[in-house]
Amino acid sequence: MSDPPPPASTPFDELPELTLSLRSLGSRRRSSSETDAVTEDQERYFGPLLDARRHAAGAHARASVVAAFDVQRLTALLDTTVRAFASERFGARPSARRAFEAELFEIVEPLRVAIELLGERAAVFESTPSSDVAARQERWDAWLAQLRAVFRAADDSWSPLCDALAGVPREENRSRLGWRRARGDSP
Repeated sequence: MSDPPPPASTPFDELPELTLSLRSLGSRRRSSSETDAVTEDQERYFGPLLDARRHAAGAHARASVVAAFDVQRLTALLDTTVRAFASERFGARPSARRAFEAELFEIVEPLRVAIELLGERAAVFESTPSSDVAARQERWDAWLAQLRAVFRAADDSWSPLCDALAGVPREENRSRLGWRRARGDSP
């Protein structure tokens, strides 16, 4: 079922500006030598949400907006990113990688829960008949509120995640550091 188009007097701009809540997206709290790695990690972490927001911005119906935030895809990409972060730092040490991965998953758990709740709200919205305009509007508002919560949870989890990642250099950096020390160079 497709939502009827919005009245001609109002454009379809019901999706609020969600990126304003991503205060940490542009923050540069690290030294300049760490900035590139932090920026890359930030882009990987926030990328799926920002891509979904871009796709939703071009939608012409509420159902398309909801579909842009596919919770299975968002959860899978979050999990893949967290596993990659751990693997980059402990790829050669499986037990350390699993322990670090568990620590990172604990940090992002509120985001995972928020995404799961977004899926539940999406299912309720999608199951509401388009003929029940009042109920559909109420469920749309609830979905939007949860979407805001997803963006806030992503922002709230970035700082502790960034701190955890900064505490453990990538293996390639550690191996180069070890090589320089073996040669007698300073780090």
